[in-house]
Amino acid sequence: MILPSQNIDGQNPSEFELISHLSELCHDQNKNGIDSVLTGIGDDAAVVSTAAGEILLTTDAMVDGVHFRSDDKRWQDIGWKCAVSNLSDIAAMGGVPDHALVTLGIPSGSSANAYEKLYKGMNDAFYRFGGKIVGGDVVSSPVMFINLALTGHALAGHDGKPAWMTREAAGISDLVCVTGPLGGSSGGLEVLLSGTDQAEKDVLINRHFRPTPRIELGQQLIQLGVKCGMDISDGLVDDLKKLARSSKTSILIDISAIPVDSKLLPIFGTESIEHALNGGEDYELLFTAPDGIVQDIRRKVQSEISVIGLVDATGIQEGKVKVRDANGFAYEPQRKGWDHLNG
Repeated sequence: MILPSQNIDGQNPSEFELISHLSELCHDQNKNGIDSVLTGIGDDAAVVSTAAGEILLTTDAMVDGVHFRSDDKRWQDIGWKCAVSNLSDIAAMGGVPDHALVTLGIPSGSSANAYEKLYKGMNDAFYRFGGKIVGGDVVSSPVMFINLALTGHALAGHDGKPAWMTREAAGISDLVCVTGPLGGSSGGLEVLLSGTDQAEKDVLINRHFRPTPRIELGQQLIQLGVKCGMDISDGLVDDLKKLARSSKTSILIDISAIPVDSKLLPIFGTESIEHALNGGEDYELLFTAPDGIVQDIRRKVQSEISVIGLVDATGIQEGKVKVRDANGFAYEPQRKGWDHLNG
C-alpha cells in the first residue's frame, strides 16, 4: 500500500492525487462479489448497503502540530471540532449521524484531565447535533492524535426512497449554491496566530474553534430533491474543483455573489474575499441543483442560501472552475486551499 510519505510516479502527490490512486487500487477489489458499495472513495462519506439498510461511513483525524496545538490547551474546542468535522461529512450526504468510534494517540506524560475535556467537547457536539461515542482504541504515540470514525444512515428523498448527495451528480445549467457566509474560520485562525487585537477577533476565533455542521439543512436538501453536494472544509474554490472533477463539469462562479463573513471586513477589508474563496473549515454546504429546486428550497428552508454561479458545461473530464470578478473578468485567487499532504 502506498503511504502519504511515499511518491506516486516520482512525484510528491497532492491529497487529491493520492486519494484518486488509492481509489483505483480499491475499485477492482470492490467489484468482486456482492455489490454492497453504493458510494465509495471520493465523497464526504461512503454509502454501503447492509441487511439493516443503507449506512453512511466517514472518518477524520486531527494531529498535534498540524490541525491543533496542544500547547493552547483548548481541549474542549479540539474535541468539538473533531466531532464536527465528521458530523459535517454526514451533513454533506444529507444523512443522520449515529455512532462514533474514537482512537487516541497518547504521548508519554500526557494528562488524563486533557482527555476528559477532549471527550467533553466531542460529547457536547454529538449531544447537540446527533450521534454518540460507543467505543474506540487507545495507543501510545510520539505525537498526540485523535481519529474519529462516524456512521450514519440515509433518509428518504422526495421520491420516498433512501437518498444521499454525491459530488458526481452536477448537471448542465445547475445553479451552484452555498448555505452560509464563508471565510470566518480562516480569518479566526489568522487573527489567533497573529495576535491581532481587534473588536471582532473573538467572534472570528470562535468561528474557527466552534464551527456548526449543517446536519438539519443537509437533510432538508435531500428531501427537496438535491442530488449533488459536499461540505466546504478545504476552501470554496478547491472544494468546487473536487466537485467539478467528480461530475466532469465546468463551473463558473461570480465573486460578487459569494457570501463573505461580515466579521472579516473590519479586520481584513478587501482581503476578506480571499478568506471566503479558499479559507476552509467553514463547514457550510456546497450544492448544485436546477433553478426550480433552488427556488423551492428558498421558499421552504429558513436558512441563508446564496447562488454563487452555475454549471456551464459537462463532459469536462478533468473538471474546471472559473472565477469571474464583478466586471466579468477572470479572477485568480491569491490564497490556495488546504491540501492535507502539502499544506
